[in-house]
Amino acid sequence: MTSSMGGNRNIKGSKKGRRLFKARRRALNEKIAKDYKTRQAPSRLVNIAQRSDDAVEKSKKPRVIKIEGEEQKTAAAGDTVPIVFCKRVGTVGGVWLEPALSKQGSYNFVGIFLYPLSQGEIVSTPVATNTYVGPDQIQARSGTVPTINKYYSSASAMASSPSSCPITSGKIFCDFNANYFIAEIQKASGFVQYGRDFESSFTDNAFLTIGSGDTTNSVIEFTGDNFQAWDSVTGADVTSALWTSLGVSDPATYTFRFNRRPRGGSIQGGFAVGSIDRGQSVLGNLFVTIPNSTVYGVYGTSNPVNVKYENGTINNQINTSNPATTGTLGGVVSEYASSPVSDPTNPGSGFDFTDYADITFLEIQGNIYDESNEDQGEYKTTTRQLSVYIDQGVKVPLYSAGTPSTTGASNQFVDLAMHLFSITKRSDTSTADIASPIDTSNLQALATFNTNIGALFNGMIEQSVNIIDFISTMAPFFLLQFVSENGRYAFRPLLPITAGNQIDGTALTPTATFTEANILPGSFEKQYDPADSRRDIQISVAFREVKKERVGLQKTRTVRFSTVSNDVPVEQIDMTDCCTSEAHADLYAKYQLAKRKHSTHAISFETPLLTSSLTVNDVIKVQRQRKNSVGDDRTEIDYYQVTNISHESDGVSSISADHFPLNGSDISKISDEILNGSFTTI
Repeated sequence: MTSSMGGNRNIKGSKKGRRLFKARRRALNEKIAKDYKTRQAPSRLVNIAQRSDDAVEKSKKPRVIKIEGEEQKTAAAGDTVPIVFCKRVGTVGGVWLEPALSKQGSYNFVGIFLYPLSQGEIVSTPVATNTYVGPDQIQARSGTVPTINKYYSSASAMASSPSSCPITSGKIFCDFNANYFIAEIQKASGFVQYGRDFESSFTDNAFLTIGSGDTTNSVIEFTGDNFQAWDSVTGADVTSALWTSLGVSDPATYTFRFNRRPRGGSIQGGFAVGSIDRGQSVLGNLFVTIPNSTVYGVYGTSNPVNVKYENGTINNQINTSNPATTGTLGGVVSEYASSPVSDPTNPGSGFDFTDYADITFLEIQGNIYDESNEDQGEYKTTTRQLSVYIDQGVKVPLYSAGTPSTTGASNQFVDLAMHLFSITKRSDTSTADIASPIDTSNLQALATFNTNIGALFNGMIEQSVNIIDFISTMAPFFLLQFVSENGRYAFRPLLPITAGNQIDGTALTPTATFTEANILPGSFEKQYDPADSRRDIQISVAFREVKKERVGLQKTRTVRFSTVSNDVPVEQIDMTDCCTSEAHADLYAKYQLAKRKHSTHAISFETPLLTSSLTVNDVIKVQRQRKNSVGDDRTEIDYYQVTNISHESDGVSSISADHFPLNGSDISKISDEILNGSFTTI
């Protein structure tokens, strides 16, 4: 909420006093501006990686799924891997995410897909029933239940063995240059075959016959006059060089055949639909490298050669000793392997895969490709966006349980905050390493408080963030404040809580009382919120519904006081990064409405009292004698919640505080409104 200062006052005193006044004014204005949610935040400088992270299409949050689904988003170098932080308890919690595809391959014509899920080690392993490709459950797309694997290797493990790939299925590889992949489809309408570099890569190949019915006597034929070859480096046409090498004077009399069985020697027939014709039969045992000149010498070059076939025909009786086949030969799918080593499953020393450290990967083995018309020679290798449900997120030290030496999944915001501090330091995650700058003494109690009020974190951090800014911004959603005091960071509840860690709806005793006797003359300042910030509103909170049986989507809860009409302005709050329950959304909306209704101003003052025991969010009492214009003397008593304390070297303390009124029974009006107020929720 924004505000201008109230009536100007002449401040008498030293330069130090004037400096302190300016500091108080600046602190109040900064606080009010921060609380003003309807004002657009100023733009900020960003780097390329941050702009990439901020792009909507890069978001890992689930979106409305079109009937056909969005095409799978792919990972790019420099993309931020999200942190998936969640723990489902009962029917609340967990995370749906849309991971990017980092690598895709094929082995024996079964698709292999690799997705980075989260920074850190995810506790749970996704299951097929809670994994979707586009709008379809994953087995509905593939026809069979795909194999789902999870992989993780710690930073320390990768540092000790940097050449060991943590993806151990042996069907997709860490090395960027090691791939089993689908290439061209040999079909009668024509195709292009791109030359491979046999000198620098170990290779393998396999061919899959597609179509329907009986194709055991069917082949695809192209005459030489429908053939062209060119040098892939120079672009020179090398077709005539081939005919010269073969001694062919009339290319139209020469025939190329595909799907022929066997490939060399006499033709026995064709391959059946679904048959796989392999080169090397053992995974990881690839053909040795050979000079390109040996392969492409017939074209008069030592460079790879690209070839093009056009206007082919289907011969359904290539072996005249057998009857013609009646099936439909759609084509022959080519699968190739390329690797810098003979066994990509065991590359040996000299490789560095440490970029894979401390990331949980998901591998899917199964044909989740878009549907193909194989009779027409289609074999699609595109797929729709994957949606994955995670019910137990990354392992973190469990400060919430009072056992930071043990790790597990958590839904507690304080655990997330401590985890962020630990990974930022990138050293030891022991208590001693990260506890010194942070007050950990109340974390277990605050976690119990968050559990009691249903304020639990289930979400992910999918962008590069400033950790202090992130924690400070997110903490109020959990009725907490992240503060810096006495050289340490600390969490404080936004509302007084009981010994049982519930919102305190009983009479409060102020931590300290300040009167004109201990408030330095001329130091007291009061700043009222503008009238616009006090008008009736309703609050609409966006959150994410998480159910195991369907992809989670954004929902809203709109809350207002029951005495307020439904046509008042709506203020929107986005909690989709952390909130998965209606109760949590309702609670925060009620807190904002109650605070807006009852907290009308802020104050600052100086005091010579020893205030070292006073902490942020403590409730204080301020009692002052006031005279009106006609000389009536009265005692003005108000209650406030401390927002900032600073100590000067001369023993003077500067205190800023927000109005925190108590009723006639000394019960917080804000707390009482949240606990017992009448609200309408849509």
